[in-house]
Amino acid sequence: MGIALSGARLTLAICIAEILAMSSFATFPALTPFFFDHWELTGADAGWINGAFFFGFTLVGPLSTSLTDRIDARRVFLTGCIMALVGAYGFAFLAYDFSSALPWRFISGAGLGCTYMPGLKLLTDRLPPGDQSRSIAFYTASFSTGSAISFLLVGQVDLWLGWEAALISVIAGPPVAIAIILFYTSPKPPGLPRPWAQIFNYAPVVTNRFTMGYILAYICHTWELVAMRSFMLAFLAYSHALTDAPRWMDVSVITAAAVFLGLPSSVLGNELSLKIGRQRSITLVMICCLAFSFTIGFTASMPFLFVVVMASLYGVMITADSSSITAGAVGSAPADLQGATMAVHSFLGFGGGMIGPVVAGIVLDRAGGPESTLGWGLMFISMGAVTLLGPFALRLTKKE
Repeated sequence: MGIALSGARLTLAICIAEILAMSSFATFPALTPFFFDHWELTGADAGWINGAFFFGFTLVGPLSTSLTDRIDARRVFLTGCIMALVGAYGFAFLAYDFSSALPWRFISGAGLGCTYMPGLKLLTDRLPPGDQSRSIAFYTASFSTGSAISFLLVGQVDLWLGWEAALISVIAGPPVAIAIILFYTSPKPPGLPRPWAQIFNYAPVVTNRFTMGYILAYICHTWELVAMRSFMLAFLAYSHALTDAPRWMDVSVITAAAVFLGLPSSVLGNELSLKIGRQRSITLVMICCLAFSFTIGFTASMPFLFVVVMASLYGVMITADSSSITAGAVGSAPADLQGATMAVHSFLGFGGGMIGPVVAGIVLDRAGGPESTLGWGLMFISMGAVTLLGPFALRLTKKE
């Protein structure tokens, strides 16, 4: 039996567990420049390996999240931690080229699919009655924190101990996450379990236009977010070499900091939506992201400090609408359909996350490759252009 915690402490415990479960998130993107050379990858190859991770998330996430309407989300989360452990181990010891990397990154993504949205259900099922939007905001921000810590861990261990040690270091995260969940939470079956015959019936979600407006906006958001995080370190490494920046400006630390800024950004973005309205807040953030994506790639030859500032601001803006969109989708769903809603939200949203890096990698190759400023510029444009559709999707969430 777990220890009884207040809402704030429970939120913190589950956020930490999710962060630890994500330890292997950056094992490939944090070492992309190395793998470009070591495995002789193209931009498209890198996009497919990043895409394989989110294909696992997209394929398994909806199934696991739907099950939380019927069984305890705690059991699903623990299963995801085991899958994350297997994926991390396989990538560290059994991946040696493009083809062998794909299945292990898929399994790691599947593990995230069993922890991220089911973790949100694990949290909301155990929170006291009342407004849950702030807890949801902190939890969704844990995705950015987990990503950032993974980038930092892999990058720094690689710097000091080498790439093999970096891949091995992330294996410890999932077991610690399991211990936290077992210690700080107790079993709690769903109060109104959905019938097994209806567990994978998503029609009520798809026909809810308010929910689908947020989900369609989430596709645009996740497409850009995942593509940006998949290639940002490689872009910074290119700019670092191009501008002959000092060695102490370590690109793994800079990338981790830019990603970590998603934590306060997501929380503050939710606060902004509470003040000026969710639709208006999300639209404003998407317009700002569009401006950054259309310019950042072409700044590679400018002073590296300027590029770092641009990357950091982009990291802030790209996550500022995350919790607002997710809170909107969850809040628009009936209580007995929240698991199914999170499943559709996850499947379609991270379906965009699966496609985004592949498209970005193809654009990078076609526009000149990873040694071309034009290639990076057009690649970032391809990421941000998708957000143009977000504000139109949000029109579905307005009351007639």
